[in-house]
Amino acid sequence: MRNEKEMEPLISLDHVTYRYPFTGRDAVTDISIDVKPGEAVLVTGVSGCGKTTFTRLLNGLAPAFFPGRMLGNCRVGDLLAGTAAIEEYVPLVGSVFQNPKTQYFNVDTTAELAFPCENVGMPSAEIRSRVQDCARRFGLTGLMDRSIFRLSGGEKQRIAFAAASMLGPRLLVLDEPTSNLDAGAIVQLHDMIAAMKEAGV
Repeated sequence: MRNEKEMEPLISLDHVTYRYPFTGRDAVTDISIDVKPGEAVLVTGVSGCGKTTFTRLLNGLAPAFFPGRMLGNCRVGDLLAGTAAIEEYVPLVGSVFQNPKTQYFNVDTTAELAFPCENVGMPSAEIRSRVQDCARRFGLTGLMDRSIFRLSGGEKQRIAFAAASMLGPRLLVLDEPTSNLDAGAIVQLHDMIAAMKEAGV
């Protein structure tokens, strides 16, 4: 049986409206939603309807990196958008963008998985252990020590997803992660998402 803390919403938006500067219109308008741990929520809509802005509110990129005017409250865990520093989101939220090339920090796969752990100052032995565990968990051992530039689109997205999970986040935010993937790659990514959902992410 789940305890009370596990049943509390991990995400809570209360009448959130967000507008970027100089646009003359809201990117998202009056969003209210609660999401509990282990839930998977799919947000759909036409291009330009605010899906990416919604993800930026969840991972702290808005308003910290993409400034704008926000009305209402957006809380992820104990972090309040517009108040919490972007680095506070790092251990809590993992993000996968539509184009994985925009989020790589390294040219080889093993270093890419290690990077989030190195960035928070984790000891080398623990980093190596986490990389090996993650590669086994997601079936990526055959992709280790490879150039990212020699991977297929699906392989790149799986590495991006794995890197986003390296710090054990409670929330994964995926912005059109299956865009431009073939059916086989979509199934592989689905299985990775399902494993994280099963773990309560």
